[in-house]
Amino acid sequence: MKKRYTVNIAVAAMAAVLAACGAGAPSEKKEAASGKYADSLLLLYPLPQSRIVVMEAPGVVRYDNRDRAILPARVAGRIEKLHIRYNYQPVRKGQLVLEIYAPELVAAQREMLTLSGDPAMEKAAVQKLLLMGMPESAVREVLRTKQVRVTIPLYSNADGYILEEAAAAIASSAPAAAPAGGDGMANMSAAAPAAATAAPAPAATPVMLREGQYVSAGQNIFTIYKTGRMIAEFALPAEIAAAAAPGSRLLIGGMGPEGELRNGTIGTMEPLYANGEKFSRARVYLSGQYPVGQLLTAYLPVLFKEGSWVPNSALIRLGKEAIVFQHGPSGYRAVTVRTGAQAGGMTQLLTNVQGIASNAAYIADSEGFIRPESNNQPSHP
Repeated sequence: MKKRYTVNIAVAAMAAVLAACGAGAPSEKKEAASGKYADSLLLLYPLPQSRIVVMEAPGVVRYDNRDRAILPARVAGRIEKLHIRYNYQPVRKGQLVLEIYAPELVAAQREMLTLSGDPAMEKAAVQKLLLMGMPESAVREVLRTKQVRVTIPLYSNADGYILEEAAAAIASSAPAAAPAGGDGMANMSAAAPAAATAAPAPAATPVMLREGQYVSAGQNIFTIYKTGRMIAEFALPAEIAAAAAPGSRLLIGGMGPEGELRNGTIGTMEPLYANGEKFSRARVYLSGQYPVGQLLTAYLPVLFKEGSWVPNSALIRLGKEAIVFQHGPSGYRAVTVRTGAQAGGMTQLLTNVQGIASNAAYIADSEGFIRPESNNQPSHP
């Protein structure tokens, strides 16, 4: 209760600022619809009004994919020894990642050692090894020990968490967690788009790369995500995304050991389309270190200027259509209506209809078919 009370106070302050920006918008009414009774059933007469709703959008903490390093294979050959066992394994700069057996480099080293008596030829042989991808430190070691190095080491070029290249491509394209529902007018939330399915948190899965596999020169093998920057990703349905933009302020809950609220700013918005649904992925750049995969909740005050609000019980969903039962002289008839956001048991009604039943399920016949009326014939007596 204490945490929810704190959220309500914080979002109320943000909502006041947002309301001040919507100049000329009528004040929010306490009742979404007035009504009278007909046949012992309450009829609703929705009134157009503006309403500020605090929407909730769950998200997840991820690595900032802008701050990463690519680790390619410098030489072509066979992986002789692999020191990385699983994805998201922490590595340090200069740590040995794998060793590659390259037959051409072995032959080139032997050639360099046979030319050690001729400085000019030896210099040319050294340059050849460097151009083939052998590290300069390894070349100096061969010249010092007069021993051919069978494998070529590949070291990490940054501090962070290493991820296989194929898994890195999947991780960077996965959507954030879908927005979830809430209850209460101060805790309203939008219906989550079906496309914004929750992305799995990063897991320490075994790498698919195996010892004995062959790699080519320049092939990207691993991606190293540096630990300096983190981001929070939120999937916003269309009705929230239309009111949000880069630079919009929000509150983020679930951060830190106490789950306290912190201020945040949307850095980028990316429109996405999947499974027949449109939504947007909002990124908030975080300062500090947070566990990757930690679930967060964003609180965004959204001003709806159009339509009226009716209880969800006043509508019946027929696939992609929504209908209400309008009372007339000859009884109730089904009318198709356009709807918008859903929040806290209420639905935004974008069609101007009056005298609709507050409980559509009470009017509907479970053994019949509901056909929206295009004429004046009643659907029900």
